[in-house]
Amino acid sequence: MTDPRHDRQGLPELHLHHTRRGAVVRKARVAAIVAVALLLIGLGRTLLVRHADAEALAREAARHAALTVSVVTPRQGHGEAMLTLPATLQGMAEAQIYARTNGYIKRWYKDIGQPVKKGELLAELDIPDIDKQVQEAQANFGLAKTAYLRWKALRAQDAVSQQEFDEKQAAYQQTEAELKRLRDQQDFARVVAPFDGIVTRRNIDTGSLVNAGNGGSAQALFATAQIDKLHLYAYVPQSRAADIRVGQTVRISRQEAPSHPVSGKVARTAGAIDPSTRTLQVEVTVANADHGLIPGQYVDASFKLPAGDSLTLPTNTLQFGAKGPRVALAGADGKVHLQAVAVGTDYGHEVEIRAGLKPSDRVIVNPPDSINDGQPVSIVAPVKGE
Repeated sequence: MTDPRHDRQGLPELHLHHTRRGAVVRKARVAAIVAVALLLIGLGRTLLVRHADAEALAREAARHAALTVSVVTPRQGHGEAMLTLPATLQGMAEAQIYARTNGYIKRWYKDIGQPVKKGELLAELDIPDIDKQVQEAQANFGLAKTAYLRWKALRAQDAVSQQEFDEKQAAYQQTEAELKRLRDQQDFARVVAPFDGIVTRRNIDTGSLVNAGNGGSAQALFATAQIDKLHLYAYVPQSRAADIRVGQTVRISRQEAPSHPVSGKVARTAGAIDPSTRTLQVEVTVANADHGLIPGQYVDASFKLPAGDSLTLPTNTLQFGAKGPRVALAGADGKVHLQAVAVGTDYGHEVEIRAGLKPSDRVIVNPPDSINDGQPVSIVAPVKGE
């Protein structure tokens, strides 16, 4: 008997078949478990990767959602603050000279730019109508005087009544007054300078017809100005009216010579705020002995203001809307807080903030119009207010 047959001798065939089948099942079961384990491991890895990616995406989205801004802190006071206002220089005395009677220009003696003294003759008028009226009034006066003297003698003799004598006396006084009036008008044929100064305008020539007064078609014969000392009027805003003092030095600068300012003094103020403009009128006098300044010249008058307790901010931090000026603050919570403020004097690159801010506030520079209250912000390069 061979060995294989000897090995199987005494063992049933069915038992051997079941043994082989059980081994196959166990192997299949192990393979399934391994496959399921591999699938679970892959799924877990995928979920972990997706979760990590979601967190990174959320962080990146939050970072991009925050508005990146620069901030500045308010500055206390303004130190050497200057309030500059536009103004026009005027002669200390200026006059438009009109004719006081109708006539023609016989001759004129002064032209533009020439100096004149008070009472100096500027022009002479030919006034034939007044001359004839004077002759007539002189004749009437002579006749009335003769009648008065005669009736005075008759009254002394009681030859006429007191009533008749009074009438003659009244007629004499009336003709005398009329003659004096017309002779005064004759004197108006001489046009003279009202004060020391220069002629700034001449509107006549020899033979020109002139009318009396400054109404209707009448025009000024001359314009004169006193230029040894000039003055100007500036209009100070109500918010700074209390800082202006009589005697205060004012810097006067011209556009054509910005590096050569001159000094003036506050001569007087109106003492009251103009309700229509909410400004205080201030008169400033300027010495002009060398005649370097010209009446009618546009200038800038700069008033030195005291340093106050108010705060100042760069003008590019302000927003203006229907509710008035406001600023955007970067809060400690990393969010925007819109704050209304009261604006004072505008210093050009800076503006005074009278209320609404604290020195420690962080104000956003150049806030966009779309900025909202509560919007997250990210601060970069914070700048201390100068």
